[in-house]
Amino acid sequence: MDIGNSIRRSWKQEVIIQSIIWNTILDVFKSQKKIDIEKYLVSIKIKGGNILVKTNKPIINTELYLLNEEIKKTSQAKLEKLWLYKTEFEIKYL
Repeated sequence: MDIGNSIRRSWKQEVIIQSIIWNTILDVFKSQKKIDIEKYLVSIKIKGGNILVKTNKPIINTELYLLNEEIKKTSQAKLEKLWLYKTEFEIKYL
């Protein structure tokens, strides 16, 4: 079985995208702010062209909005390496 075809199955693709976004948020925040926010992230959902990131601290949402461009650019690069998500998407923090 080709690994590329296996990854591109719809339910697997969504889980992989969510995982990449999750890890990118953690990496970018840790490199920029020197803080581990893993305990504040609750969930990531994909709704059409929007990726909804839910946290349990409003101040974390504000900080993530400030880092949004770097998070988006890094995530897009990782996703394109896997040929998963070539369209534009918006990340919204709740």
